[in-house]
Amino acid sequence: MAGNKVFVTGANGRLGRAVMARIPGAIPLVREPSGLDKEVITDFSTDQLKINLLNARVVVHLAGSVDTTDGKKLHDANVSLTWRLVDALPKGCRIVFASSVSVYGKKLASTPANEGTEAHPDSDYARSKYEAEKVVAKCPDHVILRISTIYGPQFEDYVVVLRMIKKGKMKLIGKGDNRIPFVHVDDAADAVAAAVDKGKGTYVIAGEPLAQKDIYQLAAGSMGVQPPTKSIPIPLAMATAAAGEVAYRLTRKNKPALTMEHVSILAYDRVFDCLRARSDLGFSPRPLVRGISEIVAQLKSRL
Repeated sequence: MAGNKVFVTGANGRLGRAVMARIPGAIPLVREPSGLDKEVITDFSTDQLKINLLNARVVVHLAGSVDTTDGKKLHDANVSLTWRLVDALPKGCRIVFASSVSVYGKKLASTPANEGTEAHPDSDYARSKYEAEKVVAKCPDHVILRISTIYGPQFEDYVVVLRMIKKGKMKLIGKGDNRIPFVHVDDAADAVAAAVDKGKGTYVIAGEPLAQKDIYQLAAGSMGVQPPTKSIPIPLAMATAAAGEVAYRLTRKNKPALTMEHVSILAYDRVFDCLRARSDLGFSPRPLVRGISEIVAQLKSRL
């Protein structure tokens, strides 16, 4: 039988630190010393994980890769690691896994999408997350959280975008009327923490959708500048991002500010129904108008 301890992989990450703040006494599993309280150093091999997790009641699995320029790294970090973790779980242990709405693909099979909507992973990142979901689903007691794109002051990607808006260099991708369901890191962390003791199966964790152009307008207004008015066709934006990724793979220099995954997030219309998460996990995402104003204020000195 499982013990009474809660372990967290990826505890030193941006979402991980927010989750750790919400689970008193949780034990971080890390590869190298990071300064987190009670952290356990592990090489994440199956044998060592079996020892590490001997008294685990719940494992919150947040670790993985978002490096969309390296397919092998994505598979190793998102799929292989998940296999080893699941193999090491003691009998009766619960697992909470942070997946991604990317498993639904760029174009949703139905709108709004929910837990029953057919998945169509169409990128290396999405496929790696979907494969990891299948591994986690083998556990009798599991929760899979399909989380939409997370934003917050910890996320460097948004510093880049905000700077581009401030300098008048950001462009709308396509017409800009597509809806984007960003979710604040603190709201996502609340859902993860709730899933330690609540829920079963798969949940969509997404923010309230807002049109791309309206998001830029909110950000620009918070900075006192004009929002983007020029646009770039989606195929051209994707081709530019793809060229940047190819160049980076070859040289490992000048990592592109906007990858194909970034373009997909910003350009395609994706709306999700989170009714199940609201009911079972108490999920309640803050409005983007509030969240964007908060991060602009927090990042003001860096813009």
